[in-house]
Amino acid sequence: MLTELEVKDLLSTPFPPPFHQVIRENIGAVPIYQMKPQTPATGALQIQNVQPADLLQYLPSYKVLICSSCHYAIQPNAIPRHLKEIHSIHRSNRKPFMQHVTNFQLEEAGKIVDLDPGEFPVPLLPVFNGLRCEYEGCKHLCVSTKRMKTHWSSEHGRPGQAVFDWHPVPLQTFFKGNLLRYFTSPRYNEPRKLGPIHSACQSRPESGMRNIPVYNLTPLPFKKDQYQTRLTEQDQSLLEHYIDHTSTSIGRDEETHALWQVVVPQLAHQHAFLMHAVLACSALHLAHKCPEQQRQQTILASDHHDRGMPLFRSAIDNVTEENCHAVLVFSHLLVIYSFALEKQDDRLFLTERIGPDVLPSWLHFLRNGCSMLCTVWDPLEKGLVRHLTFMWELPINIPQDCTTPLLDHFLSVIPPADSEDFWSEDVIQTYRSAAVELDRAFACTRALGTSFTTWDLLRIWPLRISVEYMDLLARRQAGALVLLAHYCVILKNLEFNWYFEGRATRLLSNIVLCLDQKWHGYIAWPLEEVGVSAEVMARD
Repeated sequence: MLTELEVKDLLSTPFPPPFHQVIRENIGAVPIYQMKPQTPATGALQIQNVQPADLLQYLPSYKVLICSSCHYAIQPNAIPRHLKEIHSIHRSNRKPFMQHVTNFQLEEAGKIVDLDPGEFPVPLLPVFNGLRCEYEGCKHLCVSTKRMKTHWSSEHGRPGQAVFDWHPVPLQTFFKGNLLRYFTSPRYNEPRKLGPIHSACQSRPESGMRNIPVYNLTPLPFKKDQYQTRLTEQDQSLLEHYIDHTSTSIGRDEETHALWQVVVPQLAHQHAFLMHAVLACSALHLAHKCPEQQRQQTILASDHHDRGMPLFRSAIDNVTEENCHAVLVFSHLLVIYSFALEKQDDRLFLTERIGPDVLPSWLHFLRNGCSMLCTVWDPLEKGLVRHLTFMWELPINIPQDCTTPLLDHFLSVIPPADSEDFWSEDVIQTYRSAAVELDRAFACTRALGTSFTTWDLLRIWPLRISVEYMDLLARRQAGALVLLAHYCVILKNLEFNWYFEGRATRLLSNIVLCLDQKWHGYIAWPLEEVGVSAEVMARD
């Protein structure tokens, strides 16, 4: 937790305006533990009914004990004093805590201070908004503009200027007091460059990448059964690729870029199912960027997905304020994973193969997510991933003149009553409802313009149509296929996203193959807009 003076200095740091609000909202945030008020005389933070293993949590990768209440490491020889002076746990009650400590091999504090962690963020430690000195060879780190200016005056002979002489970076520290030493992600230790960021395949960062401000995070409660082991070298490489590249392809603005780049990795360190989702998406992104690694990375992605899904299903069966943030993030990554993995659209985007499960898993969760998360929606709206909840609730203002001529066209598809292709009343009603929603979806797309996002693509139609329409689509009913063909025009708008690349073309081509030729005249416009050639229509 930052001191009041540090917070005031931090608020003067030249971050974009939206992040001043983020910082202010986190001032005074208290970790989720049962605490008594501070004792005026000693400032001690008293804790009731906390088990030793919950208060003193071990990071085997670094051989340190982290106080889950104070959010920093404790020097091995200072543990009794910490328990007494900070938490008012006196000798008679300290025995189980000290017995718990004997279960671990602890490293000397001096060695930890000199260590450069191979991962960032380190689990259990908070992430602070910090500053890195840009003077060649310096790499000084601190958490306030005032301290950075003091550093520049004493070390470099002048006060220094924001933006030119330092820039924002995320920081962590194992210890406080005399052993306080900040560290950041290794990728921030290199001078800023305007060129591409180095990666395993020398890929360029996604368009729109920028220097991203970061959140001041207080770690969520951390349990013994959560993901706390050091990642393998291969998985650590995937995580670094996610932070440097994949995360920047998902966010749509400064706030969501920071969420995916900083908040999500920290949550993933605390929830195994989310870590698997992060690594799976990173592997698929790497497969997309580096074709020579496609087979290897796709297998790796599938393995992480298969390991994460059972854990995710277990989590959604018992959603709590502790895991709800990770559950919501996982659902978004599940969408991206599903889109990126399905190169052959034999499931027609919105449905599984014909069978008892009509909806794919990603669509099932998104359509039923409100009921699954309704009991924790308030903490979600106020918590670390609140921007993900906003995406689904932002109103779309459709101007009165923003109409489309498509509805009449859609309704003209319905065969006359005396036709051999006549549909039942139930089918007609289902089709009409889906057609009205699709017409509205086109109006929404036009109203949103360049701000149209992946999540808009999903909420304007797939989340609004009925299960009965999904069933028609799974049975390859002609009208359902005609509507889906027109939806490809909207989908085409987002093919610049790596996980959507080529999807509209493949999906529409597959629809043509499923649709009897006598219906092809009704999809002439989507074929032209998406760019599917007549050769596809001639296939058997």
